[in-house]
Amino acid sequence: MKKLMLGVALSLLVFSACNSNGGGSYTLKGDLTNLKDSVLYLAQQGNSMMPKMDTIRVKDGKFTFTGKAEKPVFAQIITADQRSGFPLFLEAGTIHITGNADSMAVGKIKVTGTPDNDDLHQLMDIQQPFIHAMMGLQSAFMQAKMSNDSDAITHIQNSADSIQNAATVKIQSFIKNNPKSLVSAFALQNMMDDLDDSTLNQLYSSLDTAVQHSVFGEPIGTKLASERKTAVGQMAPDFTMNDTTGNPVSLSSFRGKYVLVDFWASWCGPCRAENPNVVKAYNEYKGKNFTILGVSLDKTKDAWEKAIKDDHLAWNQVSDLQYWDNAAAKLYGVQAIPANFLIGPDGKIVAKNLRGDALENELSKILQ
Repeated sequence: MKKLMLGVALSLLVFSACNSNGGGSYTLKGDLTNLKDSVLYLAQQGNSMMPKMDTIRVKDGKFTFTGKAEKPVFAQIITADQRSGFPLFLEAGTIHITGNADSMAVGKIKVTGTPDNDDLHQLMDIQQPFIHAMMGLQSAFMQAKMSNDSDAITHIQNSADSIQNAATVKIQSFIKNNPKSLVSAFALQNMMDDLDDSTLNQLYSSLDTAVQHSVFGEPIGTKLASERKTAVGQMAPDFTMNDTTGNPVSLSSFRGKYVLVDFWASWCGPCRAENPNVVKAYNEYKGKNFTILGVSLDKTKDAWEKAIKDDHLAWNQVSDLQYWDNAAAKLYGVQAIPANFLIGPDGKIVAKNLRGDALENELSKILQ
């Protein structure tokens, strides 16, 4: 199924320190009915990639926890079995946490008392009806898949798209109405890959300068800068990277041909699923001034080479084996794969992210 989770939903697994003003001591005061756990865990970003974990002692569903946050920090309180949790901002002040523990998994815990948490609670309230609608579709989708009902699957996919589009409109309205809120940048970062460049730029430009420069805002600015640099009609940034034999290959060496720069990885399921379409296009148009330069975001050479062999990728392949730190991916602002850029003989970008039939349709138009 295309999507059964909101692209704009708040991820409970994202931990980021935030650069907005403020700081000092915070106090968490909780009162959760039906909470059977004697401990909860507070997870926040530490000095390493692993989150810093603190233990919160609970008695009869009530708890108090104090700490320091020189800047607002996005965190999560999770249950002892780590199956449920809810997000919050750790920031100066008293943060009140109330609700029914049985509803924790569906985002019904109320966190209020400080500016960012009040805004976060407002945003989650906006999302609730859409989240519930998506959850209902998920059950129907699984039933349709089990019975192999293609008509029902298509109907559910269309319904999911409609729900997501409606949710996106609501979230965009929240962002426009709260330009000074860190939560607006947080929401926009979570949905930025689902927005066209024009809409993303408009929403980002509406944010207060301090919010744009927050940790949630900066990745959006970086993405927009990369998108401008790699927009259709722009000269494709050149790069050089080693192939599987260790020999350097430059993008500029393909000048005079149409070349598809294809970002992928052996560990990427959607990439592997897309590869047959790319192979088909290559075999059909390789004799018509067209080729492909694969750029892998792999970490190990063995996995990379095995995937090339298994998927029958007969074109040039390069990688620096740096995973998401791949230099070419950073140069092109690639934040999700598969991703590709079709470059013309003059070195200018002709099209982007052509998948499935779209790749073959584009090639058929320009390589008649």
